[in-house]
Amino acid sequence: MKRHRFRLLVLAGLLLAIAVHAGEPAKTGVVKGTITIGGRPTADAVVSAENPDTRLKTQTSKLKTAKAVIDQRDLKFIPRVLAVAAGTTVDFPNNDKTFHNVFSTSEAKKFDLGLYPSGQSRSVTFDKAGVVKILCNVHPNMEAYVVVKDHPYFNATDARGNYTLKGLPLGKYRLEVWHPEFGARTVPVELVREGEVLAIDLDLKKK
Repeated sequence: MKRHRFRLLVLAGLLLAIAVHAGEPAKTGVVKGTITIGGRPTADAVVSAENPDTRLKTQTSKLKTAKAVIDQRDLKFIPRVLAVAAGTTVDFPNNDKTFHNVFSTSEAKKFDLGLYPSGQSRSVTFDKAGVVKILCNVHPNMEAYVVVKDHPYFNATDARGNYTLKGLPLGKYRLEVWHPEFGARTVPVELVREGEVLAIDLDLKKK
């Protein structure tokens, strides 16, 4: 009888420990830095922390898929590079005084919005991870890129080339830096302590 009670107490203790542990927030860190090209900051890079476990984590978490915008103004796409989570809808407003025809033949998303005039806007939902090159049938010099990720650990660089990846669960990652002219560059990183901040700067012209 005493042995049975002892086993029940041990089992209850284990279940309690598991429940407490499950309720604890995940230990995380931060990776931040500056991306440059020949010493000059670039606003056209997308930095992401790639990890096999990342995709599994996001199957049970809700990615923020609020709408995003790529403007058409002065015969340019603004911004030139946009980073979004899979499932995000991107608006393409025409704020020029001419017609535009936004399209893409990229494997990650093929579409053609057709010809539409100034003042109108059309939209596309990017539901698959990958890089989507955006073009205009009317103006061959116009191009933009939508970089789609199926996890939340990514960030586009700002005008000073800065990026910050917050809330990264501790562990090993491939820090991937993508740029239209330089493709993807990867750097191994590892977060080992709660609250750790890793500073990773990269010049894409340097090997």
